[in-house]
Amino acid sequence: MAHIVEIFLQNMGCSHDRGYGVVFFNYCELAFTLFFTVSTYPTIADPKENLSIRLYGVLCLLIEVHIFAFIAARIYHQSQHRDMYQRSQGVEIPENYRRKIAMVIKHYFIISNVFVAVSMLYTISFGWVRIGDPFTFPFIDVLPIKTSNVTVYVCKYIVYALPVYFAHLEICFLNVTFMYSVGVVKRHFQVLDEQVEEAIVNEDEQKLKISIKHHQQVLKYFEDMKTVYEKPILVTIEFCGLYVGLTSCFVIQVIQGFIHQIILGLCIVSSTACLMTIIIYCIYASNMYDLHNGILNALFEHRSCYSRNKSFKRLILIMMSRATIPLEFKAGSIFTINLNLLVKILKFAYTVFNVLLSSINRQFKETAI
Repeated sequence: MAHIVEIFLQNMGCSHDRGYGVVFFNYCELAFTLFFTVSTYPTIADPKENLSIRLYGVLCLLIEVHIFAFIAARIYHQSQHRDMYQRSQGVEIPENYRRKIAMVIKHYFIISNVFVAVSMLYTISFGWVRIGDPFTFPFIDVLPIKTSNVTVYVCKYIVYALPVYFAHLEICFLNVTFMYSVGVVKRHFQVLDEQVEEAIVNEDEQKLKISIKHHQQVLKYFEDMKTVYEKPILVTIEFCGLYVGLTSCFVIQVIQGFIHQIILGLCIVSSTACLMTIIIYCIYASNMYDLHNGILNALFEHRSCYSRNKSFKRLILIMMSRATIPLEFKAGSIFTINLNLLVKILKFAYTVFNVLLSSINRQFKETAI
């Protein structure tokens, strides 16, 4: 039986034997997301709407724009995704990577059901809630269908649940494919490290030539990764920053009594997922850099074993010159994805929240006086 990771990647169109169903689903998802993106704006611009509804609309609009960009990028790079997945066949990624990827897939499927269930439980739990009241849907009510008919309400609920599933599916695809690709590169670097060490110790020119070709192929795979993931990851990090900042504002609004508590709960869960996404990118990219540096360290550690054979020395110099080129995974060619970026983002998020909290505390003190 295929592992959950392979099943997910194949069903998302990474396999070459994809059918028309995948193409149809992709374009339906794109059209559906575009419809909700456009339909959300009138609710935000309407001054007669409640503040909670308008801010919730801003939240939904940000999500839909983000997901629309994801779907468009995935369709545009679909051939490259298939090619990278095909080239990764036969490479056993580390088992701990496979387990973590499986956990991410299960997390997104569970959390999407949680978001859909929150609105349903809110409707069921409170007897005074009527069909059509705010927050009885998992998405802001953009369809002009006002009815008390339960069947129509259930149909609307299903339609409004689709953007939630689409959002988590697209983010899951980006994170899973990125983690899977990093796992492939990590496995290649582990094999390369063993090959280089064995070639130097045994002074095996042929094996060192194989290692040089293997290293070149891995670097080509890494360049393809940069092409496919740099822009989506940049959009994700920017969106996560805006989302966390918006959540901080919502916390203040809830304290002041302006925003409904359900929005705060949804935002806190989503913000936690956003931070976890950034952590995945930064930690996995840093691990990839460290493994590549390990190849260079192996060359320096065995420098005492270098033969006087000029051709062998030349091969070592070629390998060293290529290994000295640092791997840099930049988000949109703006900043490098590493642990330093993670620390900066966490510090910035804490600073924003602390400033907003200090502001509200000062207002409370002035009101008390």
